[in-house]
Amino acid sequence: MKLSKELVLQAKATFGTPTYLYDEAVLRSSFNELRDALPDCVDIFYALKVNPNLSLVKLIRSYGGNTEVCSLGELEIALKAGVAPQDIIFLGPYKKPEEHRRALEVGVYAIVVESETELRALSALAGSLGCTAPVAIRINPNFSASGSPWKMGGRPTHFGIEEDTAVANFGQYLALPHLHIKGIHVYNGTKILDAQSVYDNASYILDLYRNLTLRYDLDLSMVDVGGGLGIKYYENEKELDTRQLKQLLAPLFDSFHRQFPRTRIIVESGRFVAGKCGALLVTVDNIKHNHGKTFAVTDGGTNCHGAAAGSGQVLKRNFRIVHATGGNGAPLREYHISGPLCSPDDLLGRDVRIETLSEGDLLAVTASGAYGPTASPTLFHSHGHPAEVIVSHGRLFLARARQTALEIRDSHADVALDDMLAAPASAPAASSAPGVTASGATQAQLIEILRVVLKLPASTEVRADSHLRDHLGLDSLTSMELLVSLEDEIEGFFVNPDTIAPGHFNTVTTLAQYIDANRQNAPETASQGQPEVQYEPV
Repeated sequence: MKLSKELVLQAKATFGTPTYLYDEAVLRSSFNELRDALPDCVDIFYALKVNPNLSLVKLIRSYGGNTEVCSLGELEIALKAGVAPQDIIFLGPYKKPEEHRRALEVGVYAIVVESETELRALSALAGSLGCTAPVAIRINPNFSASGSPWKMGGRPTHFGIEEDTAVANFGQYLALPHLHIKGIHVYNGTKILDAQSVYDNASYILDLYRNLTLRYDLDLSMVDVGGGLGIKYYENEKELDTRQLKQLLAPLFDSFHRQFPRTRIIVESGRFVAGKCGALLVTVDNIKHNHGKTFAVTDGGTNCHGAAAGSGQVLKRNFRIVHATGGNGAPLREYHISGPLCSPDDLLGRDVRIETLSEGDLLAVTASGAYGPTASPTLFHSHGHPAEVIVSHGRLFLARARQTALEIRDSHADVALDDMLAAPASAPAASSAPGVTASGATQAQLIEILRVVLKLPASTEVRADSHLRDHLGLDSLTSMELLVSLEDEIEGFFVNPDTIAPGHFNTVTTLAQYIDANRQNAPETASQGQPEVQYEPV
């Protein structure tokens, strides 16, 4: 988004900081870019999880977008934004009974069922309510999106029903009472920047739909091919080529539509639609030098923008951060840009090269329209939710007010001290789990993969204690390539984003230990009963 100095100063004066700014023109342009890349027979469903701001959802609906929701809260936002229930699908690996009930009550287009347990429960609930539940079966396919750094299908995850199981049992699903099974849903991965990968993913899902209809002689009416379209966040990334995407997807979807003219084709998109329209505006409070680094301390950090701070990521890279009140030709300097939290990880950017900063300057973290406050620990240190503002035709509209200290305080129940002290207390028992040590075979295979990914000369000696970064030159870019290669080359191994941490990348041995600990079928050569080295997740 384009940020003029006058605009950000007006936003600061009116709403303070930290504040998210969402540019309506950029939002509309992104939606239209995707709309142009898809044929008319495809419907776009905006994923509220990336940004459920009510005003944003209203705008996207006005452009022709539908909605995908994952909670009762998101469903109510979509309805209030004016989205017709028949343009809403409800996802999620766990849905509360009241969520099922409300979805049936308002008449959403489809409840995407992610387990056989949920399918049976929904059948019983619909029967008790005297209605028929519209259902799509989410399938975890035997295919993985090659261009996605965050794979959600084709590997062990808690999403959907395994493809072989779903295909074999589909007849049983059809026989359950009070259900109308409309079709299938597959979501394979996210942050995809390669058009060919998007095509391969969609093609596989459409073929899966064809095979199911032929096997069971079905007349289904819905296929959701997911989405996962990414945007550029980092310097070494390229934007998704939507022209190539159109060339690939138009004939694919048009051919499918001719074969199944009554089937609603759905593409989900959250990040691509909303990501580029937003920026987090923060104020530099103080600048200081500590042990060879210069820090610019701001009023918004991980608590406002966990994604920019690298929350949940092993390899932390900088979003593009601009000096919103700069542009005066001042020399460039390097800063660690931090937030207000008492946490060493509260860094929006590391070694950010930017115009010389002064106290009171405004910075903008760009590409922040998706997974901003909705994916951040806004209550950490009880700072509260930042303000959110729509920018349209040079005007500013408050779309969500900043959460105040008294609002946060009053959200707590004030339990009487005497009542708490009178209650018995018990401490949970500690538990521990055995770990594994790395097998020699895993280390040897890892060394060969490292040689290929890092293009190491044959003369380079790689030992079990070789340091991956200091000795072998592993960096953030090649680390991502390495993880993809490890999943492709090592049978049964999948990266678990909840457990992998920077410490696993210290040496060949530490990474091999992680690989063996996370293989679906651990090799018999692994030694059991020895404690695994533990690293604090990031």
